[in-house]
Amino acid sequence: MSETEKMIETNETDWNVREAEQEQDVLIGKIKKIGFALITVLAIGLGYYFYTGMQETNNEEAMTALSRISSYYETGQFQKALDGDPSRSIRGGKVIGLKAIVSEYGGTSAGSFAALYAGTSLMNLGKFSEAMPYFETASGSADETVSAGGKAGMAACKEEMNSYEEAASLYEAAAGPKDGPMYERYTLFAALNYEKASAGGSGSAKEKAITLLKGLVAKNSGSEYTTEAKMGLARLGWHEN
Repeated sequence: MSETEKMIETNETDWNVREAEQEQDVLIGKIKKIGFALITVLAIGLGYYFYTGMQETNNEEAMTALSRISSYYETGQFQKALDGDPSRSIRGGKVIGLKAIVSEYGGTSAGSFAALYAGTSLMNLGKFSEAMPYFETASGSADETVSAGGKAGMAACKEEMNSYEEAASLYEAAAGPKDGPMYERYTLFAALNYEKASAGGSGSAKEKAITLLKGLVAKNSGSEYTTEAKMGLARLGWHEN
């Protein structure tokens, strides 16, 4: 298990589909000569190992910075989590904020995770447009869990901005394979957003919602999402023949 996964294991980010609109909402980390060619290959090789070593060092530094700021995030002090706490130092190190961690270490695994934290913090502060670039950074992570979280975060922001079809498409991208741990959850969220879009007159969105909900019912996993999918189909007026 990667370090990022270990951190995620105890910090599951819960991307919300708001429950405010009565029945409709439910649950809702990119030569010419042989002698010259050989020198070039060696140079590239040395450069690669130097770069890899730097990446590992940077990732460790980012992890340390994250550990210093995480308590603010976990206790809901989202603005301080974003900005850092210059009044404190831990073991001689400055307590820098999530924004600074992403800016300095964004190309590392821990930097991607910091971007996920930053996006979530901004969402909790109601700053959805500002959250989007951080979630986009997280979505480019090599870690599948962080990447899915970034996509889901972008989806949640789009939903809050009433861009329901865009939100639905992003939730579908976050869902991953059908046997994946987040498939049913994010597929349901996608369907609910297509349902919202259909309420605005989009016929194609309604069909997409029905298709996704039928797929969840057919999966018949016995989870809460199966029940929610059945309820969604009833709301959309679809009945099995």
